[in-house]
Amino acid sequence: MEKIEQPALGRRDFLKTTAVIGAFGALSSSWSGGLVPRANAASETAMTKERTGTKIMKTNCRSCTADCGVLAHVRDGRVIKLEGDPDFERSEGALCVKGLSGITALYHPQRNKYPMKRMGARGENKWMRVTWDEALDDIAKKLMEIREKYGAEAVMGSTGGGGNPNFLSCCRFCDVFGTPNWFEPGASQCYMPRQMVYQMMYGGGPAGNTSLGDSNCIEAYFYNDIKMKTFVLWGTDPSYSGPSQAGRALVELRARGVQTIVIDPRFTPDAAKADIWLPIRPGTDVALMMAWIKYIIEKNLYDLDFVMKWTNLPYLVNTKTKMLLRESDLMVGGRADTFVIWDKKTNAAKPIAYPWDDNLDPALEGAFSVDGITCKTGFSLLKERVEPFTIAKAAEECGLEAYKIEKAINLYAKNTPSSIALGVATDHNVNSAQAPMCTAALDMLMGNVEKPGTALQRYAGGGIGDLRTTMLKKFLPEEQLRKRLGGIEHKGMLRWWVAQPGPLLEAMTTRKPYGIHAWIERSGNKLAVVADAAKWIEGLKQLDLVVHAFVYPTSFSAYADYLLPMNEWLESDFIVSSHNRMFARQAVTHLWETCNESFFWARLAKKCGELGHESCKRAFDPKETAPELPYYNTYEEQLDGWSKYFGMTWSEYKAKVPFDYVPYNEWRRYYIYKEIDPKTGKPKGFGTPSKKCEVYGESFITLGRTGRPWTTYDLPPSSKDYDPLPYYMEPPENPKSETGKEYPLVMTNGRLPIYHHGTLRNSPFLREIFPVAEIWVNPIAAKKYGVAQGDWVWVESLRGKIQAKARVTEGIPPNTVYMERFWNPETLDSPTKGWKEMNVNVLSKYTGPYNDMFGTYTLRGYQVKISKADSAPKGIWQKPEDFKPWLPEPTDATKTVVL
Repeated sequence: MEKIEQPALGRRDFLKTTAVIGAFGALSSSWSGGLVPRANAASETAMTKERTGTKIMKTNCRSCTADCGVLAHVRDGRVIKLEGDPDFERSEGALCVKGLSGITALYHPQRNKYPMKRMGARGENKWMRVTWDEALDDIAKKLMEIREKYGAEAVMGSTGGGGNPNFLSCCRFCDVFGTPNWFEPGASQCYMPRQMVYQMMYGGGPAGNTSLGDSNCIEAYFYNDIKMKTFVLWGTDPSYSGPSQAGRALVELRARGVQTIVIDPRFTPDAAKADIWLPIRPGTDVALMMAWIKYIIEKNLYDLDFVMKWTNLPYLVNTKTKMLLRESDLMVGGRADTFVIWDKKTNAAKPIAYPWDDNLDPALEGAFSVDGITCKTGFSLLKERVEPFTIAKAAEECGLEAYKIEKAINLYAKNTPSSIALGVATDHNVNSAQAPMCTAALDMLMGNVEKPGTALQRYAGGGIGDLRTTMLKKFLPEEQLRKRLGGIEHKGMLRWWVAQPGPLLEAMTTRKPYGIHAWIERSGNKLAVVADAAKWIEGLKQLDLVVHAFVYPTSFSAYADYLLPMNEWLESDFIVSSHNRMFARQAVTHLWETCNESFFWARLAKKCGELGHESCKRAFDPKETAPELPYYNTYEEQLDGWSKYFGMTWSEYKAKVPFDYVPYNEWRRYYIYKEIDPKTGKPKGFGTPSKKCEVYGESFITLGRTGRPWTTYDLPPSSKDYDPLPYYMEPPENPKSETGKEYPLVMTNGRLPIYHHGTLRNSPFLREIFPVAEIWVNPIAAKKYGVAQGDWVWVESLRGKIQAKARVTEGIPPNTVYMERFWNPETLDSPTKGWKEMNVNVLSKYTGPYNDMFGTYTLRGYQVKISKADSAPKGIWQKPEDFKPWLPEPTDATKTVVL
């Protein structure tokens, strides 16, 4: 029986030295005097290889989701240095501290090295080493017992960000096993709302949105011939969240004259360099967006030709049903895909053929009677919706100066081409769907779509599509999908096929509407990233089985029955793309008995199949899974299955990268909607039902009523229709509410360049840079609450109480405070388990009201109070020497685990 403890210092001088050399070597090449020229980088690499005898392997980082190119220097099976790969277009040789921490993560003395089984009570930190077969046999047996006793829906899976390279592996297993209940702490709280809304309004595919943090807004990387004039960064902080890619590109854009507007409560580096900074009250973004729309409509600043011909705003809407009027509504035998306008020439409702009919003169605005039914144009309904949102109202609601709002709108609307990059901030509150509805509408009103210099693009033919582990939706029976917790009410979650965290937690604690009895978790510290963390402990304690598969122990591990060791990114193989080129994350070494996470799920399915689970057996048959790829018996076969798309084996693929998947001039094309479709002889239009940009979101109504387009069969309707137009909901906790009287400050979050989600808090070098959680407090608020620079303070909400160190700064408004997520691995073996001291998600809110479409709860924009604390939390590390036990330990490479 073993106990996981903080390790003592051992023999690590060699790796300690090379890790430091690696970090500073890469930093000097990336940041001193600009990026390394490709020719020089190649010659230096060759000289280094010749001089030292090291092997230099191209791979791709996964310390976050950006996949930056990496050159890994390997000697005698050990990684001794990391530097950026100048051949990778998006990063061009840059590598941030998260990527440079790869060596310390790989050789961390606290790595999960072998499968471990809990021996004492949950939380006692007593473990016994077992074999992979023993662990998987036992886990599969327990899962099958729970399935037999309670139904497959009683099993819950989860994954998360923090560098998860194969995001849908968990979803695939749940589909095959028959449970509809898997979740990711982001999903409805991170990216999915923006991705789905843009996909339904613009039809540009999964990447057809403006999320800089998710490697979209590709136009921003073409700074050498950029046509963009104004770039709005709304709730996104690329210099913090993606310094080597989007942050770097933004520096290049500004250097070439692109003007920027930053909407963010924090004075980030991007705000410091912005032409206009709007420090908005967290949670009020949609009020400001609607004021922008109103102003642009009132001042006739929109692109009239694009709005008329390439949006659905001129189409008539039945005001009773809220559905667009169609030719089939006017006449028997009429087409359901032909829409109706009000023709000013004949003063009558007329069907209009796609894409346009010059014989008609459509009204853009107005209310009309059609066969006794009152109809209005989509434009009129949008105009009515934003009517209350004057500049003055937005200024009051958002805590901004009116003249700055007006200045920002005019810069965006008049200095074009322009675009809005919408970040994760609006995914963290109840307006998660309405925010992207607004920003998409703004760019569409301005005609900032598929023209040079705009963010909304469909670069054709490139990328890897579904060449990663995919869902197996058809394996999940319809009756099981109907049981998905939160799934009927919040059908936007169907986009990622996920369940809603709040109802999952309620099912764990109350067993209603049915109980969750098992949780298989593949990610870092769930307790650092889910809202109201303490409530999840109550649920964990009631489960029959908890499995944690990750690279090192976290707070979540303390409550698990099994710990399963996963690969670090330097041990993993995966297909990667950048623009029109293909790359490879490839294992440069392998340690202990760690396993690729995709293969772990496959082997667990295999074990369940051996115990009689028929769907798990079928999942290995390509005829049963087609057109999706099946599970494979080895990960090498899986890699070959993906590489076959390019007519290669994985070995051949690795040897060939980087290579162009599609010629650059075919990939980077503009105005794709104007290209002629050879099948119809008409313009291709957009990937929406109308082939127009659907500012009036009729498809959202259909989604709520049926689940389409994300299901192939109709589900029961939500309790109310989803609104086809954006609306503003005040944050449930706000300064004017009863809660605001006792808790007067608004809490916001946001990335730092040092960490990604809940990861890397056990990196000795990164913790030396940023050792403890900080709370940004304005000097006015600091004086009011008796807090000085560097003081330890208590931070409290209705849900809990934590500590943080005060950073008193004018870079945050007086009524707002800011914290980033944090946890303390150094106190894992204490009663706090590392999640109670400084974890901002002890304070956040998992209960409703939720966003109607996505079920989003409140991670930002809730009320807190602060007070001075007497001292720091017990047992936390603050000084550089405190982190010595985490320094990397040299370890010989081992053979890859075969399960």
